[in-house]
Amino acid sequence: MASPRGTVDDSLWLDNARVVPSGSTYVPVDDSATGEEIARVRSATSEDVDRAFDSAARAQRRWAGVSPADRVAVVGKAADILEGMADDLAVTMQAEVGTVASQVRGAQVGLGLTAMRLTAASAFAAITERERIGDSEVVREPAGVVGAITPWNYPLFQVALKVAPSIAAGCGVVLKPAEVAPLTTFLVAEAFAEAGLPAGVLNVVCGSGASVGSAIAGHPRADFVSFTGSVAAGREVAMAAARWGTRTSLELGGKSAAIVLDEDKVRAAVRHTIASCFGNAGQTCAALSRLIVPRHLLDEAEDEVRAALEQVVVGDPFDAASTVGPLASREQRNRVAEHLRVAGQTAGVRTVAAKDVSHLTRGWYAAPTVVVADDPGAPIVQEEVFGPVLAIQPADDEAHAIELAEGTRFGLIARVWTDDDARFERVARRLRVGGVIQSDAPTAWDAPFGGVKDSGYGRERGAYGVEEYLVPKSLQRRG
Repeated sequence: MASPRGTVDDSLWLDNARVVPSGSTYVPVDDSATGEEIARVRSATSEDVDRAFDSAARAQRRWAGVSPADRVAVVGKAADILEGMADDLAVTMQAEVGTVASQVRGAQVGLGLTAMRLTAASAFAAITERERIGDSEVVREPAGVVGAITPWNYPLFQVALKVAPSIAAGCGVVLKPAEVAPLTTFLVAEAFAEAGLPAGVLNVVCGSGASVGSAIAGHPRADFVSFTGSVAAGREVAMAAARWGTRTSLELGGKSAAIVLDEDKVRAAVRHTIASCFGNAGQTCAALSRLIVPRHLLDEAEDEVRAALEQVVVGDPFDAASTVGPLASREQRNRVAEHLRVAGQTAGVRTVAAKDVSHLTRGWYAAPTVVVADDPGAPIVQEEVFGPVLAIQPADDEAHAIELAEGTRFGLIARVWTDDDARFERVARRLRVGGVIQSDAPTAWDAPFGGVKDSGYGRERGAYGVEEYLVPKSLQRRG
């Protein structure tokens, strides 16, 4: 199996086969490093979305009757098949998204496989859990037919976070990948078919969010809609689903902060935060895009930033020396450029360091940049850039640092840099975010992930991610 290239007419995955949708328009997919077109994917129509939901609804009733152990086994086998396709997955996502060679195996292929394997490891217990409440026994059943809409920044990982728990839970799925990066999804669908997933359980429709995404979100046969993307698009999804009273889960944007509390943590915090902010060229909703440091240590932080940026190499994602690649599309490159233009004209915002990308005349490159923003209301502080741009905010004390961290409408994650466990918990509990990590502790990929405020609601990953696709049912027995 290989990801499609050229003109892709058979872009509708229906009943475990690629078929031609009824649409007559095409969405171009370009190579992020060159801007050259690598594929043209025929778009689906609302009629094709209807066909996909019909297929999913028919298959779901049968799939729900398959034992949880067998459903989970299919997820695990699909992960094994995709692991054997790692080379093609990596090449495809390097072209679609621009992830550099040094990161694509871990951040793209590896995380996608990890999401599937952790789902398989935790799903059986979540599905089969029974709880006694008086004379009632609470069981968990499949949510039904799922509409899943995924973004372009992690084509395998984001699809895995929705498709794997849906399938394990016994749901049918209608999936729309992002039009910027749809090619990886064909490999996922083929892997599940090879793993033994019955026809119709997983269906894929390609096209724009405005047409195909809206048709999925507002479809009367959708029992649950899971969306990952921008705040504005997420609100539209929620409103479309509300027409039918359809339950939704929204994983939206972030403006996550790293908060330095211990004075000896500045160097490590700067290095870690830049790696987070610049990884995948900043195209990560959970990226740490703000660094809050004690004001009297600002000079030290700026010196460390300049030293760190000396080691940043912006270039071709297929070049092993590159540490930051291009953005996924021309539109995203232009959005980042506009954010930087506004920042350059904003009082109280000054540039600490930036890489020169003027020599990169092809592709969608943005200059990795670090600024200091004394004004907490500055757009570069308040708005999600989704590019390699870090804003440093100086804080007068711990209370001020918490106030700054809480000063945006987002609430996804945070890191708090301190060795004092009690201080970490005290500060973490005051932050209204979905998760807080201490210092340089590794991310627990099976812990629940999701946001509050404008960062959305619902949780993904591990057992909590599976539970999103289950509904409790009370069995009232005679006493």
